[in-house]
Amino acid sequence: MPRAKKNINKFDSKTVIWSGVAAVLFFSLLLTNFFGGVPKDEVKLTIDFGDGNIRNFTAPAKEGRTAWSMLQQANAVYGIPLLVENHFAPEAIGDKKNGEDGKKWNFYVNGRLRETTPYEEKLLGGEKILFKFE
Repeated sequence: MPRAKKNINKFDSKTVIWSGVAAVLFFSLLLTNFFGGVPKDEVKLTIDFGDGNIRNFTAPAKEGRTAWSMLQQANAVYGIPLLVENHFAPEAIGDKKNGEDGKKWNFYVNGRLRETTPYEEKLLGGEKILFKFE
């Protein structure tokens, strides 16, 4: 009995539709700068107070700028109270102080928890700085 030959050159309609959806999603994320992050001539600072209150700030990238100077700028321009520990690490930002509810301020650069202090973290441009109370 002869075997039926499969046509391997045709795609079924579900494959074509889902491939199209994936392509549209990929290009829309690309266009919204999802993959690129922050432009190289800017630095973005986010302060996440851990209670749904999140503040975002953007500043031009400048030689000598540090994560600490970004936090100071947010303090000066937007009136966010700032209390520091040794080596310029935040002890309190706004009304959230280290130790409150067993939480503390953590410092991230481009999604990575940093062991250095914000004062030591030199910024070149394109970085995403996050101070998160967790």
